[in-house]
Amino acid sequence: MRSVRVWYKKHGPCRYISHLDVNRAFMRAMQMSGLPFWHTEGFNSRMYVSFALSLSLGFTGENECADMKLTEDSADNEYIIKRLNECLPDGIEIFAVTDPIMKPAEISFAEFEVLISSDHSDPTEIQSKLIALLGREHIYTEKRTKKGDLKQVDIKENVGEYSVTAENGSVVLRIILPAGNNLNINPSLITDILERECGFEISCDVKRGKLYNNKLELFR
Repeated sequence: MRSVRVWYKKHGPCRYISHLDVNRAFMRAMQMSGLPFWHTEGFNSRMYVSFALSLSLGFTGENECADMKLTEDSADNEYIIKRLNECLPDGIEIFAVTDPIMKPAEISFAEFEVLISSDHSDPTEIQSKLIALLGREHIYTEKRTKKGDLKQVDIKENVGEYSVTAENGSVVLRIILPAGNNLNINPSLITDILERECGFEISCDVKRGKLYNNKLELFR
């Protein structure tokens, strides 16, 4: 039996489908591909696929991954990519297959690129307000706990490396934030605060990129 890690992009129309629907799309593609994927044991047997980290609805993902198992070593990585891509919907595109090195539980951080724009303001105004916001000693907001309660938290201590630039009529925020089983900081927490402080509606396009462990080593 061989374990493989499938790396894919989620974009276009598929950015608006849920994590559960992504799971279903992969299950169908695995079935249609004819590849010898391993099935779980027990009464309700199914093909095994495990996603490392779910992606928020509406976000695009450039470095998403899922683990699978093959009962045979007959198919090489390029053939696995070809067969699965032929069976997946537009907007989910596999670009690599590797051996899993790290465990998904080791994921602790992710990089995000957020494009921010508004019909009500010049990008330089939004840029200056965002720089001021991220430069504060404390950034307080409300975050929902696992129990569903709202709790006021200071997310400033969880803000990693970031840059704020104005490009092609938009403000671009590139930032590293906690993303894992223990702690998740969604970039929308920052943009929601920014919108309230601007006093006008802003549009945000969020792309998640590379994943890292707690030592900020690239997840593999």
